[in-house]
Amino acid sequence: MSGIKHCSGILHVVNILALVLFLTACTSYTNVSSEEVKSFRQDIEQDFPVIQKTEIRYSTPRVEVAYTVKTEPDEEEIHRIFTQTTVFMASSSFQSEIIDAQYRKKYPSWGDPELAVTITLRGKDISAYQFTCKPEKSESDSGNATYAQWYVQTPDDTVGKPYPDSGMKNEK
Repeated sequence: MSGIKHCSGILHVVNILALVLFLTACTSYTNVSSEEVKSFRQDIEQDFPVIQKTEIRYSTPRVEVAYTVKTEPDEEEIHRIFTQTTVFMASSSFQSEIIDAQYRKKYPSWGDPELAVTITLRGKDISAYQFTCKPEKSESDSGNATYAQWYVQTPDDTVGKPYPDSGMKNEK
C-alpha cells in the first residue's frame, strides 16, 4: 500500500513540475538585436547613466523595452526616459524592423502587440515603473493600429492609471 502512495506522490510532483515548466515557457522573451537597437541602447545609456542594462524583447502579446537601473530615478528622469523610449518605439524603423520583421514573423496570428516600457531597480524582483499601451484600431483608411494611451503601474499603484503625457499617437 505504501508503494502506491509513494507513486502517487511522485506523480503529483511530476505534474507540478510540468505545470511550472509550461508556465515559464509561456513567458520567455526573445531579445531583439539590430543596428538600430544597438544605437538606441548606447544613446539611452549615455543620456541616462542610472541605466545599468537595456533589453529590447518580445513575447506574446507584448514588445517591451526593459531597463534595469542602479538607483531609483526621480519623476523627471522617469518621464525623460519614458519619452525618449516611446519616440523610439513610435518610429517607422522600430515598426518595420522589430514589430513587423520579428514579432509578427514569430507570432503571425497574435495581431498587434501591446507595447511596454519597464524600469526595474537592480536587485529587486518587481518593477519600479511599468508603462503599457494597448493597440487601438485607427479611424484612418489604413486601418492600422495606433498607440495613443499609455498607463503606468508602480509598487504603490499596481492597478495603474493613465500616464497623462504619453502623446504617442503615431500609427504603425
